Amino acid sequence: MSLDRYRRKRDFALTPEPAGGGARGSAPRPGRRFVVQRHRATRLHYDFRLEIDGVLMSWAVPRGPSLDPAARRMGVHVEDHPLEYFDFEGVIPRGQYGAGDVIVWDWGTFEPEETDDPSAAVRGGELKLRIQGEKLRGRFTLVRIRSDDPSKDDWLLIHKRDESAVPGWDAEEHPGSVKSGRTNDEVKAGVPALWDPDAPAAEAAIDLTGAVEAPMPDYIAPMRATAVSGVFSDEDWLFELKLDGYRVEGIVRDGKVRLWTRNKQDAARYFPDLAEARPTWIDARTAIVDGEVVALDEEGRPDFSRLQDRTGMRGLASKRGERRPSKGGGSEGMRGAPLVYFLFDLLYLDGRLLLEVPLEERKRLLRSVVRDHPAVRYLSHIEADGESFHAAAGEKGLEGIVAKLRRSRYEPDRRARTWLKLKIRREQELVVGGYEPGQGSHADLGSLIVGVYEGKRLVFCGHVGSGIDTRTRRDLVRRLDELRIDAPPFSEPPPIRNARWVEPRVVIRAEFAEWTRDDLLRQASYKGEEIGRDPKSVVRERAVPVGPTVAAAEREATSTARAEKPAQAGKLAQAGKPVPPARRRGSRRLAAPGAAGLVRDPQDIGDPAEAVTRDELDALDSLGAAGTWSVGGHDVSLTNLDKVLFPAAGYTKRDLVRYYATMSPILLPYLRGRPLNTDRWPNGVDGGHFWQKQIPSHAPQWVARWDYPEAGSTESHTYVVADRVATMAWLANQAVIDLHPWTSRCESYRSPTYALIDIDPGERTTWEQVTEFARLYRTALEHLGVTGFPKVTGKRGVQIWVPIADGYTFDQTRDWVGQLSKAVGGAMPELVSWEWEKAGRGGRARLDYTQNAVNKTLVAPYAVRPVKGASVSAPIEWEELDDPELRPDRWDLRSMVERVEQRGDLFAGALELRQALPGL
Repeated sequence: MSLDRYRRKRDFALTPEPAGGGARGSAPRPGRRFVVQRHRATRLHYDFRLEIDGVLMSWAVPRGPSLDPAARRMGVHVEDHPLEYFDFEGVIPRGQYGAGDVIVWDWGTFEPEETDDPSAAVRGGELKLRIQGEKLRGRFTLVRIRSDDPSKDDWLLIHKRDESAVPGWDAEEHPGSVKSGRTNDEVKAGVPALWDPDAPAAEAAIDLTGAVEAPMPDYIAPMRATAVSGVFSDEDWLFELKLDGYRVEGIVRDGKVRLWTRNKQDAARYFPDLAEARPTWIDARTAIVDGEVVALDEEGRPDFSRLQDRTGMRGLASKRGERRPSKGGGSEGMRGAPLVYFLFDLLYLDGRLLLEVPLEERKRLLRSVVRDHPAVRYLSHIEADGESFHAAAGEKGLEGIVAKLRRSRYEPDRRARTWLKLKIRREQELVVGGYEPGQGSHADLGSLIVGVYEGKRLVFCGHVGSGIDTRTRRDLVRRLDELRIDAPPFSEPPPIRNARWVEPRVVIRAEFAEWTRDDLLRQASYKGEEIGRDPKSVVRERAVPVGPTVAAAEREATSTARAEKPAQAGKLAQAGKPVPPARRRGSRRLAAPGAAGLVRDPQDIGDPAEAVTRDELDALDSLGAAGTWSVGGHDVSLTNLDKVLFPAAGYTKRDLVRYYATMSPILLPYLRGRPLNTDRWPNGVDGGHFWQKQIPSHAPQWVARWDYPEAGSTESHTYVVADRVATMAWLANQAVIDLHPWTSRCESYRSPTYALIDIDPGERTTWEQVTEFARLYRTALEHLGVTGFPKVTGKRGVQIWVPIADGYTFDQTRDWVGQLSKAVGGAMPELVSWEWEKAGRGGRARLDYTQNAVNKTLVAPYAVRPVKGASVSAPIEWEELDDPELRPDRWDLRSMVERVEQRGDLFAGALELRQALPGL
């Protein structure tokens, strides 16, 4: 098949589908992506597409893919589609081929198994592949069904029995586009996307500064939002949908989940399906999540009335003060609208209390551990543009939105100004103090008599009569009659002659038009009963002006950031200790490594200049704040050893000296014989810094150096060359954190020994996108038969070193890496900018090849980075790019030593390998 058949079927003047610019036989792209599009044409089907040989090979799967190995999904092999079809989402007009609505139901990458040529495998009738998508994952087989009819090209799509298999998994239970978050109905109706689930985050790395190790609490009282009048947009804020449901806290422990209402009542009786099932929706041993349970209508919108029906919450209060579902929650109700638990915050994870971690980092961490589940979803957000988001929510008939300051901490049991409610419809929680009989069919209950608390007084604020259906009236009367009392519970009883007074135990939710001058509700309509709400906590909610509130919240967050913890957090974590942002636990002190080989006994060291001994490390630890350290045959003067260079992690200059001395046997081979550019931070990473290339005049005579013969009048002439452990100690004492060796050696400084690939993320580039680029480079290098050595940068990116044979020039390596990077960037052009200046990149990534030049450098493997957590530029294996736990700052100057002792030097092959660069 070819794209000719695809094009013959379509009139591109009428259909929004892409015509495509390439054809089979063009150079294959390095990416191996897949996409599944849910297509409602004459009949609903799912289009399963694989990027192979420059096109999207396609199968129409009527019932959709499944993670259930027992579900053998039939699919018809159809015409190839162009690569531009990968993210197509829209409506194909009537009269056109395939008329109907299309959404991007899932997308990701795939790797063929048992073959390097997936195209040949398809021609042979069987392709085995491993898929990594947002909904689909694991091992699949596509196999052709044998037939005597040559016109038939039917296949089976089967999920293998592996760790990703889920019995009973049905694609129809996982609606919504991974591109826009919309359903097919919303695409058909032209509803704008409320959010982009893959919208790039401001920073890819998860910074857990503020986390503390602490025992797991049984419950954390929920943080509450302040209502404001008005709408705003601000880059410092995130915006979520305001959900019309029940606030629920989930406690995950020992493979079970405990659900609490916001007043610490057991919510399992209302949501037994969630409470009784194993929490496979989160990848954690222990966790505390905050969220809201909602019932969705046919259009996927939260519907509080349906939630009442679904859970049977028509009447909740008994005379004993217990709360229970009414009979309305029977089997018929339970088969109604689906319940979904939307998660929007993560308060505790695997031994770490996260209340002091900034909100955007908590949400990133939450997103990384939430797994696809029909009844539990991560609540996405948009950044900055609150006004458009609020308008879109109004067009969909939703309740409103919530604005949250990106750097806000979680403040238990407090209504904070860093979380703001921007309502579209006015609502108020109310305490029922009695009811008034009505007339005719409403003779049992005409209206509820309601109030709010002011201090310890229950203050009357009106009636709620509309919106109560027959079954609800019956349930309310039955339960309220159990709470009957003689005297009115209000501090100033209203003059209502036929009132039936009750104990103020029941809390309801009502919509209303406004508050009158007398502080009474006008045009109040019943929405439902609240669960887990302490009646005495119900107060009149008045919206405050948005402008001053936003300004005050930002000032408050700035002035109190990290300065003091909320009382509840301190109570929960008083026995805990901070966790460095590199997500490593344990002592901040760089402990002496074990016997694996970094620290040697004197008799085991061939060249004493290359490694530190145990006695030498003991001597370093015994020094005061300053002194002379004898190491590697030299005396090194050390100063301010207890000066903290990494305040957030607590690491001192002594720790930096110890690290670089300990790592010398591993690190020196990448520095020896090369000029070294250094980055000095004399006042620590929170202070200023400067790059130093010229060796200082006070450097010891035994420090090796090299004179650059082409240095201009304004350039450095003499460079440090690190060739011994004593030099590493001396550099660390100068507060040199970053180490940038030249790509060439001193004796042949115009001849590179590596070709360098630098994936430089922009402000909007996510870590997932960085690793996707790295995987594309991996595929491309494998295709070319070239070996590359990847490492995370310790900040946000990934770099790849390609060792090369002698004789290449920097112009040649720069051109080669440039061509390769343009091919890789072509796989995801919307995420890449080729602009030199960051300001012109629009927050997108740059696949930088320009560092392939004389005196242009990248950070050395195993070098510490000048960031809060003292993370390290760590070599990795290619397979680790597929590890969801991988982060660019995963290892710091303590855990890096442990990793090397366990795994060895993963970059070692780059020291010996010499290879030619093939033509592109």
